Amino acid sequence: MPTVSFNTNFPGYDVLGEIGRSNARVLKARHLATGDLVAIKHFALNTDADTLRRFQRESEIMTRMAHPNIVRVREVRLEADLPYIVLDYIEGGNVRQLITEQGCLSVELTIRLGLQVINAFRLIHAQGIVHRDVKPENILYHRLASGELHFLLTDFGVARLHEQPVTMTGQSLMTYEYAAPEQFDNPRNVTEAVDYYGLGVVFYECLTGKVPFAMRGETGIVTFMNAVLTTPPPTPVIPSNQPIPPSLANLVKQLLVKVPAERLHNPDGVRLALKQAEVEQLHYENGPATTSVPPAPVNRTESYTPPASTGTSPATATLSRTAGHEHPVRPADQLATRRRRSLLPIAFLVGALLLASLGAYWFFNRPTSTPATTSTPTQPAQTQEDAGSDDLPLTDTSDEDGPAATTDSTAATGQLPPSVKQVHTEAARRLYEEQVAQATQQLTVEAFGGKTGLLGGVRGLSIQLRNLSSITFTQVAVKVKYIKESGDLYKSTVMYFNQLGPNATIVRVAPDSPRGTRFRAEVLRADAANPDSIATTPLSR
Repeated sequence: MPTVSFNTNFPGYDVLGEIGRSNARVLKARHLATGDLVAIKHFALNTDADTLRRFQRESEIMTRMAHPNIVRVREVRLEADLPYIVLDYIEGGNVRQLITEQGCLSVELTIRLGLQVINAFRLIHAQGIVHRDVKPENILYHRLASGELHFLLTDFGVARLHEQPVTMTGQSLMTYEYAAPEQFDNPRNVTEAVDYYGLGVVFYECLTGKVPFAMRGETGIVTFMNAVLTTPPPTPVIPSNQPIPPSLANLVKQLLVKVPAERLHNPDGVRLALKQAEVEQLHYENGPATTSVPPAPVNRTESYTPPASTGTSPATATLSRTAGHEHPVRPADQLATRRRRSLLPIAFLVGALLLASLGAYWFFNRPTSTPATTSTPTQPAQTQEDAGSDDLPLTDTSDEDGPAATTDSTAATGQLPPSVKQVHTEAARRLYEEQVAQATQQLTVEAFGGKTGLLGGVRGLSIQLRNLSSITFTQVAVKVKYIKESGDLYKSTVMYFNQLGPNATIVRVAPDSPRGTRFRAEVLRADAANPDSIATTPLSR
C-alpha cells in the first residue's frame, strides 16, 4: 500500500514502514508534532457494540497510564474508518523473538521478566483492566545501557476486540494456547486470574521452549479444549537438563491451576516466589558452601529433577531433603558426602586427644595460688536490655577483664567476631529503616499550573515531587485526584517517579481530565534504594 494512503488514514503521523502482522497490522511511524517514533496498530473490529463501549471506557484509562513496565498508549481511534491505536515505539523486540532465537530463556532472565510483568499487573489490575492476552508477543523488551533487558507489557485490553466463539478454528491459535480454562467457558466475564494463567504459560515456554498444551494442525479445537480443561500440565523440563529452582517450579504449577479461585493471582505472592527462586538459583550455581538454603516456598511442592542425558540410573537422580525442600544431588556431591562421613570418626578421635592434652598441660601448669579478688565479667546484652535501649553496644566500655579482651583481639586482627558483626549489621539495618521512614515523611508533592475549562476539565497540570532527605528512592508512587465542583472525586490516577536522589526535584505533567475543577496530589508509596553494604553503614544518628 502506498505511503500516502497510510498517511491519509493516520493524520498527524508519517508512516515509515510495516513492523509486523498478527491480529493487527503494526506500522512504524513518526509523530509529526513531536518527532517521536510510534507504533500504529490498525485492525478490523470483530465484536459487538457492548464490547466496543467497554473497550472505549478502558481506553481512557490506558492513555493515562505511566509505568516503566507498560508500553504507553498515546491515542485510541476506534471511530476512524480504519480503527487504530498509537503506542510508544520500543526499540528491541518481543519475547517471542527471544525464544525463537535462543530456544529458551535462562532461569535468571525468566525471573527478571516475571518480576517486571508483575509490576505491570499490579497497576492495570488496580485500574480494573484485565489484559486477557498475556503471551510472548505482547511482552516487549529493549536493552539498557548496562546490557540488561527491560521488559514492557503491551496490548492490554485489545484481546477483547477479537473475542470469537470457541467453535471457530484457524484464528488466533497462539492466543488459545495462552488462554485460561475459564476463557473457553465464558470469555466475556473473566477476572485478573486469566492474566496470571497466561503468565504461567509464558514462564513454562521461557524455561522449556514450548507451551504445556500445543494447538497443532492435526489437533481439533475440541481436543485441545479438553486437554486445557481436564489434563494436568506436563512437568517442565529445561532442555539442558538444568534443575528448575523449586520455588519457580512451584510457582508455575500454582499459576496453571485450572480453577480460577484456587489459582495464585496475587502480585506479592508471585514476587515472593520469584525472589526465593533467585536465591535458590544462586545456591545451585555457587554450591551449598556459599549460599544458605532459602525459607520454604509459598506452597511446598515436589521439585522436579530432570534425568541426565547420559542415561544415569534412578539412584543418581536422588533428592536431598533439607528444611522442607528437595534439592537435586549430583553424583559428585554424593561421593563428597560419603567421604566426609568416613572422616568423621577420625576427626572426633583427633579432637578428643587434643582436648586431653590441653587438659593435662593446664593441670600441671596451673597457678598455685588464687587472687584475693576476682572480677566478674560484665554482661553488655543484659545491661542494655535493662536500660531499655534498642541499640546493642559493639564493645564493652568497662575497665574490667572479660568482653573487653574481645575488643583488643579485634583491634589486633582487624576483623570483627561473627557475633559482633551480626549485632553491627542488625543495628545498622534498623537505623537505615528508621532513616527511610523519616525520609518518606520529608517527601513533598505539589500540583500546580493546571488550567480549568469553562465547563470543567483540567489540562496542563504539573506534579512536582521533592526529596528533602539524603535517601535515594528508586520509585515513588503519587496519586493525583481530580475533584468536581460539588467536592466529589471525579477520578484519580497514579504516577510513578523513578530514581529520586537526595535533595532532588522531579516535575512531570499529569494526564488531562475531561471533568473536574480542582486537583490534589499525595504520595502513596516510596521504595528506597538499599545501601551498598548494610554491614558498613555508620552507626550514627
